[in-house]
Amino acid sequence: MAWIPIVAWGAALLIAAVLLGFCAYEVSWKAKRLQRDLAALQGLAEQADQLRGQLTTVQERLAATGLR
Repeated sequence: MAWIPIVAWGAALLIAAVLLGFCAYEVSWKAKRLQRDLAALQGLAEQADQLRGQLTTVQERLAATGLR
């Protein structure tokens, strides 16, 4: 009967290892996804900056022609 606690502790350690491994996988996967999303958002921010510059140029041209 002394083997029952040993088996129970072994099963608990196995379950804990599986859960920790799964959590590590999830964190790693989500971190990679967030890095990918961040890169995409940075690209959109660059495009928005370019568009802002173009709009500023158009506003300056309109102000210079007096059509505003």
